[in-house]
Amino acid sequence: MKKLSKYKICGEINTTITGKLLYLVLDDLANRDGEVTIAQRKISGALGISQSTVSNNLCRLRDNGFISIRSQFNSDGGRSVNKYIVR
Repeated sequence: MKKLSKYKICGEINTTITGKLLYLVLDDLANRDGEVTIAQRKISGALGISQSTVSNNLCRLRDNGFISIRSQFNSDGGRSVNKYIVR
């Protein structure tokens, strides 16, 4: 029964079906602390959806409190891929 809990949470998320799928992907990739660092282009390629669709759904998940998004930077100050924290 414990394994079904993430699907129950996913079912309660007020977003598109793509957003729900994205939540499940992040949850599956997350470490014990709920953190995952992955490029949006990698997600879009794996799911066969556009990067803008990924970006829009990540923002919806963040706005509804299901994930946090942390910007990351390289040592030279350039942007790196974001870190996502699944709650």
